[in-house]
Amino acid sequence: MTTGQTIRLVLQALVFIAWAFMMYRMLFTIHARDADQTGGPFPSTGGFMAQLKFWLSSEEDRNDRKTLFFLTFVLVTMIAIDVLAARGG
Repeated sequence: MTTGQTIRLVLQALVFIAWAFMMYRMLFTIHARDADQTGGPFPSTGGFMAQLKFWLSSEEDRNDRKTLFFLTFVLVTMIAIDVLAARGG
């Protein structure tokens, strides 16, 4: 493994960790909102979808949403660069 590959792998791991943190934060936020609304410990499919729609359009979640979408874009781009680099090298 070359130095460039090692650096790309470490950067990709760091981006993945940040992405996973934001994804779990979003899921736990949706779960907490659904539990507060329904009063039950387990969210229903309809409740989850309603809270997801709210999260996607809510002004209060705008920063989290933008961060998660940005990290998703960066992660997909990094994976695509790795695939293209492996194919060409």
